[in-house]
Amino acid sequence: MLTGVLHMRSTFRFLALLAVAATLFLSGCSSVGSAMKASPSLANAAGLADIPMPYLEERYVNEDSRFIDVNGYRIHYRDQGEGETIILLHGIFSSLQTWDAWVAELSRSHRVIALDMPGFGMTGGPENLDDFDEDNIVNTFAKFVEHLDLENFTLAGNSFGGYVAARYAAQYGNRVDRLILVDPLGYPQETPLLMNLGTAFPFNFLGNYVQPPLIVTLSLRNAYGDPRRMQDKDVYRYVHMAQRPGAKPIYMKTLEMVEERTENEAPLPFYRIAAPTLLMWGKDDSWVPVELATHWLNDLSHARLVTYEGVGHMPMEEAPDETLRDVRRFLTNGLAVFPEPAGDIDEGVAQAN
Repeated sequence: MLTGVLHMRSTFRFLALLAVAATLFLSGCSSVGSAMKASPSLANAAGLADIPMPYLEERYVNEDSRFIDVNGYRIHYRDQGEGETIILLHGIFSSLQTWDAWVAELSRSHRVIALDMPGFGMTGGPENLDDFDEDNIVNTFAKFVEHLDLENFTLAGNSFGGYVAARYAAQYGNRVDRLILVDPLGYPQETPLLMNLGTAFPFNFLGNYVQPPLIVTLSLRNAYGDPRRMQDKDVYRYVHMAQRPGAKPIYMKTLEMVEERTENEAPLPFYRIAAPTLLMWGKDDSWVPVELATHWLNDLSHARLVTYEGVGHMPMEEAPDETLRDVRRFLTNGLAVFPEPAGDIDEGVAQAN
């Protein structure tokens, strides 16, 4: 009897998610053109083929690119500018180019290091997929810091990169002078429908072999507060990285890892973070809602929150000028220029205009 009920629930969940997928497809037909343009072949347009590495290297490796072997990964990173060091960690399915606007501005006065996180971008995944998990990623980043002989720096991370940055700051507090968390993942939450779709059978199985550009494009639209701000170069980048050789199983493993993280009720060590922390959040983030900032503010002893109206999950892409203004204020004056939140999260935030 119980088995039958569970089977019915599983079937209902699958049908519901299938209906969501169909709705998203019909509502996102304007994304078809971008998805097709990003595909170098018909097989890529169908999500069936990998994009050869020379094609990707021509587009995403430049004169500022460097590679270093760390913990079984060949990490791709860019090291630009001089001065105090800032390290930038992107979120899942993204790459270091998500920070291009920040790098262009901040490298005028700072040394800025942006890396393709383990599993993503031109770094790619480990030979053994079983090695790819939260601890492996945090440990790899820690070894990356050691390899570059970095002692003190400002650390910034978006989404899952924000979670990695926070875990690193909690463990290596003597190295992190300032912390910037942009729509960080970490605390228990409801996962987005598109993520649920990716972890439901048979999509979680098929995703190891097929990554349709249309799905990638629709996910990106859903992550933006205003999809009209999406630039073709960013759409192409997300599509290309999803079809990098070896990316498909890594992406599906990532979805499982994120789902496990969002369902994990175990206490997090973020109360150990001593560095002044600026929380930056898109108010229209449907992936990691701004209400979750309450947990961070409760656990971090020195933190402020600034939000961005009409902006989604990646404010540094969607609102580069506004976010850079606040980063500059934080780097120059610390947290003193950001008012303390009081009361309800929607009433007590410092909102960017």
